[in-house]
Amino acid sequence: MLPSKLYEALPYVYIGTGVAVLLNYGNWLAVVCALLLTLAGAVIWILRSDNRRSDVKGARYKYGGKLPFWYYEMLPFLCVMSALFVFSVSKNMYFYPFAMMLLGVGTHLWLLRGSYRKHQRPQQKLQPLKYHQR
Repeated sequence: MLPSKLYEALPYVYIGTGVAVLLNYGNWLAVVCALLLTLAGAVIWILRSDNRRSDVKGARYKYGGKLPFWYYEMLPFLCVMSALFVFSVSKNMYFYPFAMMLLGVGTHLWLLRGSYRKHQRPQQKLQPLKYHQR
């Protein structure tokens, strides 16, 4: 079993490593591997986030809008990865403002989702020990 701090940090490590590889290497194989690694981190983050949500499931879908679950959840990651892909592949500086807007929107959405959901390990409620008299 992994230690708790390492377990909680894994999605961020995957995403950070994927972003670092994407920005530092221009090889197409490195770009594909970086996108897959970032996608793996995003999926892990989404699954943990959805499992730890504390709101009522019925209200979640009632006010969730018309977007499918996976599209809605992947939207911040798609925006950030598209922006980083433009930065790493494109040599045309006229694409950079668009990429900066995508990066800002994706980061903003990810931070909002993180703040709306309490990403903490679920706490076990401890029951007091019962004292038995003989």
